[in-house]
Amino acid sequence: MTCTGGVALMLSGKVSAAGAGAMGFDTAVPLTAKTARAYFDQGYRFCVRYVSRTDRTRAANAKKGLDDLSEAEGKLILDAGLALMVVQHVAATGWVPYETLGTGYGLKAAEFSQAAGLPPGVNVWLDLEDIPKGTPKADICAYANAWFAEVKAAGYVPGVYVGFNVWLSPDELFFNLATQHYWRADGKIPEVSHRGYQLFQHVVKTGPKTELDKNVAMPDALGGSAIWLAP
Repeated sequence: MTCTGGVALMLSGKVSAAGAGAMGFDTAVPLTAKTARAYFDQGYRFCVRYVSRTDRTRAANAKKGLDDLSEAEGKLILDAGLALMVVQHVAATGWVPYETLGTGYGLKAAEFSQAAGLPPGVNVWLDLEDIPKGTPKADICAYANAWFAEVKAAGYVPGVYVGFNVWLSPDELFFNLATQHYWRADGKIPEVSHRGYQLFQHVVKTGPKTELDKNVAMPDALGGSAIWLAP
């Protein structure tokens, strides 16, 4: 959020359930007005943009051209007709989840989402993947639930992106994680018992070394949907 005369500014839009069958994309690369509009013209209706885990990783990402979502970018995304949600970058291979790490990362997910002007009530997603084999399941769940708690305390609705090497069973995903919003990565990913997923990712090769992460929104088996900020 930017401030004018001490008043915090927030992105304008409607917090609402994602439309069934809506096609979107997630990207770590900031959008411009031109690229956002080009996505809309190709039929995309929502975008999931990234924020960092710490101040240090935020600075490092910026040097790589992978800046966090900003209030200015959020506005141009909405102005292009795209709905918006946020996900936090996962740590590099070799990271190990534990409860206090989840608390710290969750605090920053909330802080950086607020800095971008994201209003309360929108899904902010935990990227859960690439966990070392043999990590105690209790530590994985404690990490995720601590993250969810901080994001929820800031007024957002936590969700989880389930990627590769999460090591949790369908029942553990449903019963042991304190969220009602699940996003499925491309590939061989466990189901979520009883509920299922609300976002489905499809990785599409666009060149020899490039790809696009397409996503489709659908209500889950319990009638829940992803929650976005619509234009």
